[in-house]
Amino acid sequence: MIKDYEIFNFKDEDIQNVILLTCTEDIYFLQDDIYDRLSGSFGSEFTVLVDLFVRNGFSYNRFISLKYKGKDNIKTLIVNPRDISEKIKYEIRKYLKKHLDILNKSALSMNTIEFVKSS
Repeated sequence: MIKDYEIFNFKDEDIQNVILLTCTEDIYFLQDDIYDRLSGSFGSEFTVLVDLFVRNGFSYNRFISLKYKGKDNIKTLIVNPRDISEKIKYEIRKYLKKHLDILNKSALSMNTIEFVKSS
């Protein structure tokens, strides 16, 4: 069974907590679950980067930041992909290549799927 998202931790990066959405569900419907999973470790106020690659591909809207100030106060910002380290992108690409079922069930074009598989 595929989870809706996978959490990555990058301790040596500016952005330490990254979530890869592994389904085509709208992030709006997963925000409460993300908060519930991460608030135990980070408290009620934290920021997490979300990679929407499975939905949006290589578009400008690939990354968003969720800034939580409690469960009911969430700010969402689009993050320029150029501001994301190559290490984060590489680890996510490596994860997707290892879990081809996620790519095959994604909203991506066949050309994009084949590009990820071969890169």
